[in-house]
Amino acid sequence: MPILLLLLQSVAMFAASFLVGILPLSFKSATSGRTLKAISVTGMGLLVGAALTIIIPEGVATLYSAMPQDGKDHDEKAIHTIGLGLLSGFSLMLLIESLIPHEPHQNQPPSIYASPSPPGTPVSIESSSRPPPPHLNSNTPIISKPKRMSIDDSESEAATRMSSIHGLNATLGLIIHGAADGIALGASSLASGSRSLSLIIFLAVLVHKGPTALGLTTTLLSLGLPISSIRQRLIIFSFAAPVGAILTFILVSAFGTSKVGGANAGGDALGWWTGVALLFSGGSFLYVATVIQPLSSHTDGHPQQPHHLESGHGPEDHADPQDQPLGTYQRTGLLVFGMGLPVILSWLVGDAH
Repeated sequence: MPILLLLLQSVAMFAASFLVGILPLSFKSATSGRTLKAISVTGMGLLVGAALTIIIPEGVATLYSAMPQDGKDHDEKAIHTIGLGLLSGFSLMLLIESLIPHEPHQNQPPSIYASPSPPGTPVSIESSSRPPPPHLNSNTPIISKPKRMSIDDSESEAATRMSSIHGLNATLGLIIHGAADGIALGASSLASGSRSLSLIIFLAVLVHKGPTALGLTTTLLSLGLPISSIRQRLIIFSFAAPVGAILTFILVSAFGTSKVGGANAGGDALGWWTGVALLFSGGSFLYVATVIQPLSSHTDGHPQQPHHLESGHGPEDHADPQDQPLGTYQRTGLLVFGMGLPVILSWLVGDAH
């Protein structure tokens, strides 16, 4: 029964997000390490691979199978719907990322918030635009306000206000992103063309959820928020994907009693809306994985920077290999491996087309 399987998957998503996200509150060492970074990069690769090889193709196939096969007009409608579905998911994530408040980095002391680049270092895209939003970067928590500097009361109040904005930014952004993950899972539970679709999307989302929840917790910890407040926000985030999945299942199922293409057409509205939901989630996956993550890929090693500044120790005092950033080739290899996993899983699980 699809709804029962979806409920079990939702419980698993909540448990994975909450249990992994709460680790930094109990174990300080859980917030760093090359293993965590590798899992996060692989999870991003899974999102790209699932979107390009599973979600979008299945959405297109589901949409076409739901359309009446009696004329060119219906094919044109399906083509336009495919483009609009992908664009809607991509644009929504872009709008969310743009409208959520960010700290005005031009007013920050460069010696505190950014380390100087060595001579000959190529200029990255981050040097000409604001840094990638931390709420979608599962590797690196955002920089907390400096503690070693002597600041007056007004500056302290401004820093506190900015910390609150960052906390809202991280929480709200990840809640909406989690709901988008849930849309993909809920729509896949309704698709009848492939038995492996729901399982593959579930695994992709599950692998991605852990590092993302960990990133949210470390971000809120770096802002100095109370533990109880962090725990409450983590619970809300953990509920986002399950609620999104169940609501998608219910709402899309509600449109399954009508027909697509007019009174005399034989189109299936349930299949049509399922395809639209899959395409929408595919577009949102592509934005998160291909726009946000590449911009933040070279910040893997930066979380330790504030601690160096606050403690007065140099990088040589933090030579633990587990705290070193992933190399370019390692990141690329993990991304490619993650992108190929959905295809491998679809072969292993089997397809019922």
